[in-house]
Formats: sequence, structure tokens, C-alpha cells
Amino acid sequence: MSFWNGKKVLVTGGAGFIGSHLVEMLVASGDDVRVTAADDFSRGTHANLAAVRERIRIESADLRAPADCRRVCAGQDVVIHLAAKVGGVGYNAVHPATMFRENMRLNTYLLEAAQNAKVERFTVISSACVYTRHCTIPTPETEGFDGWPEYTNEGYGWAKRMAEFEAQAVHKEFGMKFAIVRPYNCYGPRDHFDPETSHVIAALIRRVLGGENPVKVWGDGSQTRAFLYVEDFCRGVMEVTERYAECDPVNLGADEEVPIRDLIALILELAGSKAPVEFDTSKPAGQPRRNCDTVKAREKAGFSARVSLRDGIARAIEWYKKNHETKLDSADV
Repeated sequence: MSFWNGKKVLVTGGAGFIGSHLVEMLVASGDDVRVTAADDFSRGTHANLAAVRERIRIESADLRAPADCRRVCAGQDVVIHLAAKVGGVGYNAVHPATMFRENMRLNTYLLEAAQNAKVERFTVISSACVYTRHCTIPTPETEGFDGWPEYTNEGYGWAKRMAEFEAQAVHKEFGMKFAIVRPYNCYGPRDHFDPETSHVIAALIRRVLGGENPVKVWGDGSQTRAFLYVEDFCRGVMEVTERYAECDPVNLGADEEVPIRDLIALILELAGSKAPVEFDTSKPAGQPRRNCDTVKAREKAGFSARVSLRDGIARAIEWYKKNHETKLDSADV
């Protein structure tokens, strides 16, 4: 029998971009899934869960409120904590306190509630933002607490470091089981396309399909990234949760590293656009390189990315063309 079959699983942020894909996978695995959402879906996030809406339980909850955290954790076997305050490079750079405070509240209150509810297993969704600006490439997990997190994401990076530390401390003191994953640059259908908070692929798809001319790209285009398709991300979360709940961080990423100048060229090609590109070096571009060492994920959890960047972006573009008038939220808290 599958590890997941029949498990009672709470997914925070399960109505959002990543969470909705994960919920679909969990339902397909036979889980009894509970989803937290910040509201009654009046903002349109119900569309993300349309395929499984009748097979899950949805709890309206403010995870910054300890009482709500206690309520949603009660009776659960597994908690996968995806809810987060998120944003792109520009938003993160000017809101470090907001990013730190909001994410610390979410992490601490939910983790304590799960501990008190005697949840069997808790998955911490950390981030590549825990790493320093000039970390080793590809980056091994051992550098997660070296130096200072990348300055354009420092508030978020510190919050994620503290989420990992708190999990390790609770494990040491109380014996609770944790999986910790550090995902890299997720993208795909249902992504967050808001111009204030979207990440690079979603932002560029919106600009290209919105007819921007020239297409404006932050930085000089030389910065490189490895992007992880959302379905690979969710499969990796499930595999690490099942096979390596050892309170030991695991990178989740792809090995296909690409310069941003090549990324925008690929998006233009797949979108059928011939718009020129304008690089704006006055804007923050984030780390010069970001790519992770994926050895531990393969060895400990059997995980490796399957969807190529070309195929993943083609799917994201197709989804955007069909849904660009629907405003979706990437993380419900």
C-alpha cells in the first residue's frame, strides 16, 4: 500500500499556484486532503481547485492566528506547509521586514499547533533564498546557513532559515518528524502573474503576451537560473516527505541552467513574438547565478526533474493564453 493512501493531509496555501497542483496529486494518491485558504474564495482562487473541489475539505483560516492553526491541524497525519508571503525581486528588496515578520508568524504558529496536535510528519517548504549571493554553484545543502542570505531576498531568506531551525529544534526536543525541502524557481500553469509580486518566468510571459514592446527585463541578462516545473516540484515534495523525513534539508531543482537573456528569447519564440528586448541594469537582478546540487534529492528520495524548460514554458504560455483574464493568488495564508 502507498504511504499516502488514506493519510489525512493538511496543505496550507493549497488553493494557490503550487498548492493546487499538490492537492490534485495527493487526491490522486488516495489522501483525505484538507486545504487552508485565507478567505471564502471570493478572490477567484476556487478556479485552481475546480477539478478536485468535491473531494477535499476547505478550511477558511488565518494562519497568523494561533487558534486557527490549532483548529486546522487537529486530527491530521501530515502537514505540508506551503502558505507563504511571497514576492518577486523588486518587492522583496524593499519589504524585508514584512517578508520576515509575515513568514515567521506563519511558520511558528503552525509548527507549534502541529506539534501539540501530535501530527506524525511536517514538511517545511524552505527556499533557495536561504543561500548567500556568492554561494557555490551548483549549491550544496551544507551552505544553507553560511553567511548572509542574498540581499535582495534577505527578509524571506532569514524567515526560511528560521523555519528550518525551528523544525530542527522541535525535532531535537520533542522527536517530531520533519521533511525539509529547498525548492528552486518554480513556474508553470496557475502561476502568479501580478506585476508587483510575480517571479521571472510569470513576469516575462505576462509582458510578452500583453504586447509589451520593447520587452523590459531587469538586469543585463547574464544572470542564470535553473527553473523547476510545478508538477516536478510537487512530486519532489511528496517523495521527500515520504522517503526522507529526517529533518535534513534537501534541494529541489532542475539541472538545466539558463541565462535570463536566453530565457526571454525562448519565451518570445514559444509565444510567437518578435518584440525587441530592453535590459534595464538600473533594476535589481538578484543573484548572478542560482542553481542547486541535486545529488541528495536523487540519493535520499529518488527525485529528479522530468519536464524540460522548453516543454514547461510552452505549457505555462498555453495556460496563460486561456486564463489571462483570471487573477489567481499564489499563496493563501
